[in-house]
Amino acid sequence: ERDALIGLYRDRLHSIPKSTSTTVECIIFSKDRPMQLHALLSSFYEKISCPIRVHVLYHLTTDSYKKAYIRLIELFLEKPVTFVEQRTNHSFKEDLLDILSGVESEKIFFLVDDIVIVEDLNIDDFASFDVDRFVPSLRLGKNISHFYHFNIDQPQPAFIYQEHSGKAKFFWQWSHGKYDWGYPLSLDGHLFSTDEIISMIRTIECKAPNSLENSLNQFKSIFEDRFGVCYKKSVVLNNPCNKVQSENENKYGDLNQGYLLRQWHKGYQIDYRKLYG
Repeated sequence: ERDALIGLYRDRLHSIPKSTSTTVECIIFSKDRPMQLHALLSSFYEKISCPIRVHVLYHLTTDSYKKAYIRLIELFLEKPVTFVEQRTNHSFKEDLLDILSGVESEKIFFLVDDIVIVEDLNIDDFASFDVDRFVPSLRLGKNISHFYHFNIDQPQPAFIYQEHSGKAKFFWQWSHGKYDWGYPLSLDGHLFSTDEIISMIRTIECKAPNSLENSLNQFKSIFEDRFGVCYKKSVVLNNPCNKVQSENENKYGDLNQGYLLRQWHKGYQIDYRKLYG
């Protein structure tokens, strides 16, 4: 059954509709979180206009997770999403560069699998900025005033308000921001030049998404003079209810991913629409 499904998936790849926007593509990182990844992909295709090409680089640790991801892949056969399983425990960087080598768009943004898209987004509007001058963000918004990692209030920078493409946006300089507002090289929905990202990744060492983000921040000085751009309200919500990596000591909740896996195998899904708005 598994081989037949994978064969079907491969046969269908050539028939996946091409993106109607060649401006931007998205790469999602996932590890042992089929139920959470399902919520992200489902909200992605409900809330984001224009079916852009999505690439999922996923890593599995057990056969039970593999079975779960096979079911997940089956649910999205009709969508413009390609799933790439990480080849080994140590091939993250090489597998990511392989995906990036096939990206046709000039711009790229990343997401991680414990994110949900909670607001409507015109993707062409988001991707319309010159990434040599701007780093647009889907994770930030005027609603962000608390810094989760340290559980403290965080000051917002001095904004420049502007109507752009018929929608209100807020601009600030990354070098003038603190905490989230001074962190341009985030993998949670920040827009970058594809060529620039490839050049940076080729020169750094990384083993997984967390060390990738940490290593990318070696280049922070290059981005600090660029302007951040966000909508009035955050478009994406990161829900750190569990942790599947040991690269850092980030805070996380107590909803175990093993519990979610067992619920997925029973046929349950996250009621992600309750997070909209």
